[in-house]
Amino acid sequence: MKRFFQLLYRFEATFAALAYIIVVLAMLADVVAREFFDLSLMHSSKIALFAAIFAGMLGLGLATASGTHIRPKVTDHLLPEAWKNLLQRLGDGLSGALFLLAGYVSFELVRSSYEIGFLVPVVDWPLWWFQTIMPYAFCSNALRYFGFMLLPSLRPEEVDAE
Repeated sequence: MKRFFQLLYRFEATFAALAYIIVVLAMLADVVAREFFDLSLMHSSKIALFAAIFAGMLGLGLATASGTHIRPKVTDHLLPEAWKNLLQRLGDGLSGALFLLAGYVSFELVRSSYEIGFLVPVVDWPLWWFQTIMPYAFCSNALRYFGFMLLPSLRPEEVDAE
């Protein structure tokens, strides 16, 4: 299972990086076209926006996989240290369940957008295509948390933000 999570991390990191490259290229092309050629590249800001959202949603799983989530630690020392492992597993199970619920809700949103035929304003692109990253990202994160619950050795060490 560890190998699977490593491959999942690489897959998501690759696509997040590609999405950020698209953001930079779309914005750079628009600026160069405007400043040097007096042209405006239609839809470049929308492309950059959706690529940034895509990268950000993938970043959710990357943060979970690398232990870099920001979380409140005020309650860490309220309960006995002996309960830490049990509470960690319960927390992982609860997090997995919440992300699975978010995945279901976002899947229903995508399905609804598809059935109704919602379009992105101004550019008239089907909105559901861009929304598909949400159920994927939430379910990917749920899978990670359920994996942490079942095999605590998969859980990364938390990185302290200082």
